[in-house]
Amino acid sequence: MSQQKITLQALPGSTLRRLRNTPSYFFLIWRWSMWFYALVVILGTNFTPFQKHIGYILLTVTLLQTLIVTLYTPILHLFLPKFLHIFHLSRPRRHISPEDEPVDIFTPLSQTRNASWDVIVYSVDLLICGIVMYYGGTFGDPPFGAGSVFYRYGISSVFAAGLAYRARGGLAAALGYDLFVLLGMVLPPPGAEHHIPNIIDIAGSLVDAPVIALLTGYVATLLSNYAQSKRREQDTARRQQALVRVSETLMRGATDKEHLLQKSVAQIRQGGHFQRLTLALEYIDDEPALIAPTELSLSLYYIEDEIPGELPSRRSEQFFQQVFRSGHYHVAFEPLRDPHGYGLARLYVPILKDGRVHMVMGAESVRQTPFNERQEKFLTISGTYLLVVLDNIHLTERMIELAAIAERGRIAREIHDGIAQLIYMLSLNAEACAAQAQRIAEASEEDAELLLPLAQRLDALVTLSKQALWETRTYMFNLKPLVSGTMTLPQMLASQLREFAAISGLHTRLETHLHDEAQPGEQVGTAIFRIVQEALTNTYKHASASEVQVILEQQASSIELTICDNGRGLPIPVSVEYHHATTDQRLYSGRGLQGMRERVHELGGTIEIAHQPTSGLCLRIHIPLTKSIASERS
Repeated sequence: MSQQKITLQALPGSTLRRLRNTPSYFFLIWRWSMWFYALVVILGTNFTPFQKHIGYILLTVTLLQTLIVTLYTPILHLFLPKFLHIFHLSRPRRHISPEDEPVDIFTPLSQTRNASWDVIVYSVDLLICGIVMYYGGTFGDPPFGAGSVFYRYGISSVFAAGLAYRARGGLAAALGYDLFVLLGMVLPPPGAEHHIPNIIDIAGSLVDAPVIALLTGYVATLLSNYAQSKRREQDTARRQQALVRVSETLMRGATDKEHLLQKSVAQIRQGGHFQRLTLALEYIDDEPALIAPTELSLSLYYIEDEIPGELPSRRSEQFFQQVFRSGHYHVAFEPLRDPHGYGLARLYVPILKDGRVHMVMGAESVRQTPFNERQEKFLTISGTYLLVVLDNIHLTERMIELAAIAERGRIAREIHDGIAQLIYMLSLNAEACAAQAQRIAEASEEDAELLLPLAQRLDALVTLSKQALWETRTYMFNLKPLVSGTMTLPQMLASQLREFAAISGLHTRLETHLHDEAQPGEQVGTAIFRIVQEALTNTYKHASASEVQVILEQQASSIELTICDNGRGLPIPVSVEYHHATTDQRLYSGRGLQGMRERVHELGGTIEIAHQPTSGLCLRIHIPLTKSIASERS
């Protein structure tokens, strides 16, 4: 019972596969039926011992021929693959998707990669059938052609050639078969009775083979056309179903970009029946970039079938670079060391938007033919869907970012118009009261002893109010977007130092040496602005300095920032240098300098704190431009 179930499962299940095996079915049924017909005639008729002897020889030869030919029929490969593999009669099983299978119908006998060998197989089959038909005339009347007991058996060779090579091949086989009929007319086989051919015998023996050749060639053409039409319908339905699954995946994963890319790549690979699918993205400042191959930095998302020994190592990046530069799809087929003609098919399709390459999809499979227009259209449509969803995600993220920036700007305006103004008025009033108390104390010695403590408290209140004002302004700067609009980094720093000088009363000096054609990017500029802001706050609160100097200069491949004051410095005897690679070190004086170190670390730079020869402290920061640009791109 279980064996029957396994056998039934081995039958070709799809309509297209049954259709493609139709010639094999007809050929085997015809040949075996006609062999049994000859067997019944020879065994059931009283012939002479000589005729019986010839009949047994012919039955043995045709039985062996039929068994051997049956082993070469494609339909048998579905039932006995392991047995045929021992005798090298079957091809190795490979990963061939339904879309990659051949479209044409199967020939009655298995085809090889050598066309000459196929012609020899069909010719030998025709030769044996012709000889058997000739000697089979011994039993018939007339002793040639249709009178032979093996005449219909031999017609199967014409049937096979017509199905394999259409009308031309069938007519050629029919001509060869009719030559054996003519041989029987001219030279009767041994043991045959003397017979004078008439027009009916001649016509009946010579017409059947050409007519069958034409009919089988016509039927084979119809079957092939119908199989191709059926394949196109199946491919269209399969691609539509795959696109529906991809669209559903894109809709469900429209929030998480990483999950969306991984999931969609898996769905597209499955829908296109690819063994490997790779998706390449290259973004700079949220826009795709066409750059030199040596500078190409790709984000690759791939998924593949695990087939050991089938696929070579990944060498896809050069193809992605080529497609990114040219904007044209790339098709390649690399033959493998395989006797059956299998090779590695590659297809790289660019996904364009506004005339620029935003994404490239690469597919690879082991198959016998290169990828064609069907796979190209499928990748183009799927990639376009994916690109639209990615753009929507980007727009959503940008809207959220803009909303956050707008809200931070609103809060900054509220602080500026409310708390900052009140603190500023408090600072002015406290300063005026301190000056008034100082003048009264100087004018009256009697009141000086009483007013001096008040003046000192008012001076402390002035200092606290200025510190509160600077802290408020710092919070406002933290909320506002920096290095945006038309203001450059030197202009932002100059404005910052002027405001600091106005609030703190300290003397400030700014020196900038930047190349006009290469201003720092947004991330570098923001980091420099925040570091200067934190350094000014620390100087004002802790250094007891009277002067601050900021120097910003651009070297060949880096930006150098130096911040010096003439205050009391830090209680450490020697200079300490902190590189971006040291994660376990802690800067002196808490979170302020620690925050500076973290900003510099993100850009791959170094920070150094050193005492000046006279007094004060110097903060030196080195930021390499190459690493900082790469950080901005990521």
